[in-house]
Formats: sequence, structure tokens, C-alpha cells
Amino acid sequence: MRGRVHTEYRRLGVFAVETEDHDFSIIEVRSGLPSLGDELVGELNSLGEKQLYNDTTLEKMDVSIKSIHLIRDDVKRAIIDAVRGK
Repeated sequence: MRGRVHTEYRRLGVFAVETEDHDFSIIEVRSGLPSLGDELVGELNSLGEKQLYNDTTLEKMDVSIKSIHLIRDDVKRAIIDAVRGK
């Protein structure tokens, strides 16, 4: 699955990714920070520890998928929850 980095809380490594299905996933990055607009490839639609590929920078990223299948209105709350460890 492909997605584009839509929103970032870079200081804590939490990002919202808009998927090709037009919903959102919240990821916490362990290695390889993306930038707004970067295209990511991988299992964006399942929770847990994953490895994604940043197709823009041609780098692998280790991430934890915190939330999936969100609508745009829920992205801000989900990022706050991820930052707080919920």
C-alpha cells in the first residue's frame, strides 16, 4: 500500500499518512524520518511494528503503526493520543 505524509509532529517522530484508500494511518518512526509529502510504501493498513520504504528518499524506515483507517477529522486527536502514549 502507498501513502503520502500528510501531517507531522517531527519532534516526537509521529506522522499522519494519507493512504491510497483516502484514509489515514498514524505512524511513530523509529528510524529514518520522512518529510511532508514523502511517498511511503508498505503495510500502512495494519497495526504494529513494520518496515516501510520511503519512495521519495529511497530509504527504509522502521515504524510503529499506532492507528489505521482514520478519517481526516480524527487525525489531530490520534496524533495527540500517539504522542501521549495512548
